[in-house]
Amino acid sequence: MFSHDLSWYCWTCLFCVFPSVSKSSNQLLNSGKTTFLGQLSVDLAEQDVNVMWGSFEIKNTRLLAKLLQQFSRKPLPTGSPDAPAILHQLADRFSSLPMYFLKFHGGSDLEDVLDAMEYAVYVHDVEHIILDNLQFMISRNSLNKSFDKFDIQDIAIEKFRKFATDRNVHVTLVVHPRKEDEASKLSMSSIYGSAKATQEADTVMILQSDNSAGRHRKYIEVKKNRFDGTLGFCPLHFDRMGGRYDDVPK
Repeated sequence: MFSHDLSWYCWTCLFCVFPSVSKSSNQLLNSGKTTFLGQLSVDLAEQDVNVMWGSFEIKNTRLLAKLLQQFSRKPLPTGSPDAPAILHQLADRFSSLPMYFLKFHGGSDLEDVLDAMEYAVYVHDVEHIILDNLQFMISRNSLNKSFDKFDIQDIAIEKFRKFATDRNVHVTLVVHPRKEDEASKLSMSSIYGSAKATQEADTVMILQSDNSAGRHRKYIEVKKNRFDGTLGFCPLHFDRMGGRYDDVPK
C-alpha cells in the first residue's frame, strides 16, 4: 500500500502533472488525479503531516466526500436508518486529522492565494500544500492585458517555488498537459506552457493512461527527481469500494 511508505513523495517542492484533459480534445476525463492526490493527502495527514488543499477546480464539498470515503476505506453509508449517525461519527474522526482547506474556487488572485498559504503556514504549521490546478487558479489573472497566459503561468510558478523554498514547505502543483495525440505517452515536454514548470520543480510526476492493445491501465511515473535522482513508475489499481489506488490488484 502507498500508505506504508510516503517518504518518496515528500520533497521540498513537488509539481505534479496529470492528464486531466483529453490529449486530443477538450473533453474532460476522469483521469484520477483527485483520487491520487486525495489518497496521498489522507495518508500524510494520518501520519501527522499538516496538509492543506487548494481545490480551484472541484468544490470543497465534493472533494470532502471523496476524502471521507478514502479515509473510511469503504463507501460512505447511505440508505439505512443508521447512515446519518455512522456518517457523523466518521466526520468526527476525520475532523481530528491535521487537514485544512482554502476557500478559493475557480479563477483567483495569486497574491490572495499566497497570503492564505502564508497564514496557514504561520498559524497552523502547514507542511504540505496541494494546489489543484494552476490553469483554473490563474484563469482570472489571464485577463491582464499586460501579460499573455504563458507569462502569467511562469510568474505563478516562480512565486510558488520561492514560497516553498523560503517557508520550507512541500508544494504540490497540478499543471494540465497540452493536447497531444491520444496514443502517445505524456513526457516532460507535454506540460502546458513554457519549460518553467519543469525547470523550477524538484520533482515531476505524471499520471499516465495506457489504452493500447485493448487494455486500460494507469500508472504514476516519476520523470524528474532533483535530490535523489531515482526515476521509474508504479502501477495504479483502483479499488472502487475504498475509492483508493493500490500498487497491486485486489
